[in-house]
Amino acid sequence: MSQSVTNGDQKQIKRRDARIEVAWNVACEKTVEIEQDLQGPLKEVYERVHADPIDRGKRFAATLRDLSVNGAFLEAAPLPLLSRVVLLIDIPSFRQVEAVGWVLWRRTAACTITRPTGAPVTLGAGFGVVFEWISLEARLEIARRVALLA
Repeated sequence: MSQSVTNGDQKQIKRRDARIEVAWNVACEKTVEIEQDLQGPLKEVYERVHADPIDRGKRFAATLRDLSVNGAFLEAAPLPLLSRVVLLIDIPSFRQVEAVGWVLWRRTAACTITRPTGAPVTLGAGFGVVFEWISLEARLEIARRVALLA
């Protein structure tokens, strides 16, 4: 979730979660959700979002570019929306962290934008995930690093 804030004649987007820019290696695997065996009455009224099944089991490397306690942006070939992906993130001076996330947005090609400071920056193709699961210990480490740079 984000909020718009007016600063003079410029409009800035304030994100709900503070984040840091990084360049960390990530090993990824595209997966699907865990099947659930539901009881009859529940099965009749239960609905869920299903993960995109194309290329299930595909493994690939990515570069983590943006990280918060609730999600990340990975620079790699963009996955389809609603893909479910397992991530092994190498956090320097900490350890390798496993996370599971859902692709909620993607950038299909690299593009160049202008920062509020007027400096151009090129953003790579990739996808944004919201974490379905990541350990509390990893979330606390991410929160600590975000707080140091905030």
